[in-house]
Amino acid sequence: MALLIRKLSSALSFMVGLVLILSWFYWADSPILLLFLGLGLLLLGIIGVVTTIAKQEEELE
Repeated sequence: MALLIRKLSSALSFMVGLVLILSWFYWADSPILLLFLGLGLLLLGIIGVVTTIAKQEEELE
């Protein structure tokens, strides 16, 4: 159950990060904080997915 929650939170973080980066790109007078927040969430989502996959493989062994 914990792995499912980690997968969902990582996917949500990844998706929100992408939306924020695209919002910064297409919004004319967007603050630079929006880009950095999006990059942070994107990296957090990627790291979360990778660690969740590693934990799942570890539990299967």
